[in-house]
Amino acid sequence: MNIIGCAGISQYADKVQAIDIAMYDKQETTTKVLAEVEEWRNSGVILKKGFKYRITATGIWSAGPICGWTGPDGIGISHSCNLMPSSNIAGGGSGSMLIGKIGEAGIPFQIGSKLELTASEDGVLFFHFNGRNLGFNSGSVDVTVSLADKKEIARPVLTVEDRDNQKGRPIASLSSHASAQKWAVVIGISKYRDSRVAGLRYASTDARFFHNWLISQQGGEYAPSRVRLLLDSEATSKNIKNALFNWLKQALEEDMVTIYFAGHGSPESPDSPNNLFLLPFDVTYDDIATTGFPMWDIETALKRFIKAKKVVVIADACHSGGVGQSFDIARRGDRGIQINPISSGLQNLSQVGDGIAVISASDDKQFSQEGQQWGGGHGVFTYYFLKGLNGDADYNKDGRVTLGELIPYLSEKVRRETRNAQSPTVAGKFDPALSIGR
Repeated sequence: MNIIGCAGISQYADKVQAIDIAMYDKQETTTKVLAEVEEWRNSGVILKKGFKYRITATGIWSAGPICGWTGPDGIGISHSCNLMPSSNIAGGGSGSMLIGKIGEAGIPFQIGSKLELTASEDGVLFFHFNGRNLGFNSGSVDVTVSLADKKEIARPVLTVEDRDNQKGRPIASLSSHASAQKWAVVIGISKYRDSRVAGLRYASTDARFFHNWLISQQGGEYAPSRVRLLLDSEATSKNIKNALFNWLKQALEEDMVTIYFAGHGSPESPDSPNNLFLLPFDVTYDDIATTGFPMWDIETALKRFIKAKKVVVIADACHSGGVGQSFDIARRGDRGIQINPISSGLQNLSQVGDGIAVISASDDKQFSQEGQQWGGGHGVFTYYFLKGLNGDADYNKDGRVTLGELIPYLSEKVRRETRNAQSPTVAGKFDPALSIGR
């Protein structure tokens, strides 16, 4: 996620594109601010002069081992770490306080855990840790910016003249079209905390590239505040569950949700092939059953928490015949492990209801391939997935890549490139005219 500098992390790799939240139904956005990052964090919000905003922050961070951990208000920092408050970035306050500024050249001001702010000028809101970074800063806080005074959003009104000008074309529902939003959770895990779980070379790279496409103006044009990226150590079982159960609960019925996973997927053991798991960063090699992320939790999220009626699940999770101690024991005992039913388990998610499309990188008898020959380092599935989204699958040249175009393109390219060793699969009852991007 970040680029390492000599004194820690110098800048954020996920470049946020700011928006005017007054133009959206849900007039708020949340971003994560890391204590160790030198760069000011783009909040994703363009403040408008005269508008009142509410800023709230939660989490813990620290200026170093002897300073102690505090919340974003900085209360509780040790006296020895805050001997000269005037040397802090905002010119005062606790060294572990959240601060902000409006615009790149703005004057820093104190925020803490809560602040109501009337913008004195137009500009992007930025956040930072107040203390100078001597290489020991750690931790993070989540900061939410919302409009304190809700604003009515102007909607287009269809007049009789507008209707007559349609010349027989079907009129879409303007209210639902104008308010529909797109949400995404993107997960990529190349390295696992338990070193006994074999890592992958490019899973987190694939996820990061897809995330960057989603939020780019030339790509998906998703609002950065509505895309949750979890890479490697951030992709714990708890964080994945929170993203699916809590964060995606914000999506409305008319919205669209995309869920992308690149990493290991595996049954519990050769003797329990129907207990299927995606493997989070904190999975344990000899205890898949209690540390893996159960497939039925994804089903629960789709049934009970995600209200959106258009959902696309994309998974590149079959990189071996099974992961964990029980599978290695079986292989040493010459038990041939040729089938990993994770792809079928993923496809079964489409049975939760209409409108769910599930695209998997390979079928049960195949392993997903990755290598430098695909774009300098990608899985073959995601490499062609992104090429298709970037226009190669736009067969009718209308500027939109629909699922009806992307799926056959992806199938043909991956099968041809791997000489039929890998065949992407698709399942579900969904509208083929649906587009992941704009």
